[in-house]
Amino acid sequence: MKKEPERPRKKITGTDIARAAGCSQSSVSKVMNNDPRVSEFLRAKVLEQARKLNYGAGNGGDLRQVALILPAPWRFRLDGYVAALLNAMIYVLHRRNIRMEIVLEDSLNTLLTHVFDGGIGISWEPGLTADWFEHFELPLVRINTNRELSGRRDQLAYVNMDGEGSMRILLDKLYSLDHRRIVLLAPDPREIEERRARCQGFYKYLHAKRILRPEKRCIFSMRENSPEENLALLKQAVSDGATALIAVDEGAARNALVLIEKLRLNIPGRISVVSWEQKDVLPYYNPPITGMSMDYTRLAEAAVELLAALRRKEKVADVHFPFRLIERESVAPAYRKKSRGKLPQRILDLLARGPETRARIASALGVKPYSGHFNRTLLELLNSKKIAYGPKAPAGRTRLLRLCGD
Repeated sequence: MKKEPERPRKKITGTDIARAAGCSQSSVSKVMNNDPRVSEFLRAKVLEQARKLNYGAGNGGDLRQVALILPAPWRFRLDGYVAALLNAMIYVLHRRNIRMEIVLEDSLNTLLTHVFDGGIGISWEPGLTADWFEHFELPLVRINTNRELSGRRDQLAYVNMDGEGSMRILLDKLYSLDHRRIVLLAPDPREIEERRARCQGFYKYLHAKRILRPEKRCIFSMRENSPEENLALLKQAVSDGATALIAVDEGAARNALVLIEKLRLNIPGRISVVSWEQKDVLPYYNPPITGMSMDYTRLAEAAVELLAALRRKEKVADVHFPFRLIERESVAPAYRKKSRGKLPQRILDLLARGPETRARIASALGVKPYSGHFNRTLLELLNSKKIAYGPKAPAGRTRLLRLCGD
């Protein structure tokens, strides 16, 4: 038997709300436009019926009003991640002519007196999902939240940065520069929890390189440790051969740079430094620090697009974006200790390949051609008849040094 095509759902109008609430259509219009002349009793009755009928400001599928849900104030700084993402959301919504209601995660009940099309959660609190759907039957998009902890629902979607994949990109870059002893820095356990994907990416990559205990390549709890403890930990890591540091955020990078200065290590000559960045601070360090950057505007645009699709009852997939690697001056090929062989033997080994000028010998050994130690060593070798001057070069000014007997 041929199945009949599914009829499109009837669009809910103000007339439907008025009939269900037992009031006039003009009263419904006043409530939807936040007219102060409407009594609180009538406003609550109209909004209750609007929610039951799944009516929104953009009932036809277009977004006209959105709730932006922020973390509780004690969870964030005004100059950090939340502020940057909120700024991008405001920019994107304003450009699309979408109005917004800003509310804290613990004050969702204040939205009960408003009509809107759905919510976008900037808060990463796992319990926000359950709280939202307890209050509303409207779509919700969550940004940079662990979906395994926050749950899955038909009217729920996620936009996340791919911390694990981005860590793989970063480690590929460092390995291409011959870094093999790389240390991950994290300020405190809470921030490790928030950035678990980056840590998991670090662990998985090192496991693939047959490093069995990658946690030994990490320095945790930097904010809980004393400065002396952190200095000792970093000094030990460098003594064990560390040539690159990865900071999970700019705070960890700032702490690391202070410790590196105390240890008098050259960046990037002795050690390379990379950090995840949020506020475009890294370019202003000396030297500028290579960073993994988040595109806040791209996140905001993807969240709005997902919310609109959910509002249209479309099936959607979660969105993941990689961080962008911004290469600056804090990364160089891995430091390698110079040969500790004695200078006379190194000169003899070099001349065993054939005659060379003083300047080329000095360059190959990484010394100045007329330094006192180099001059004395050449003189000792000449006096002991181990080396000798050859004929003058064609230009007539430079003489070649050779092994005696050659």
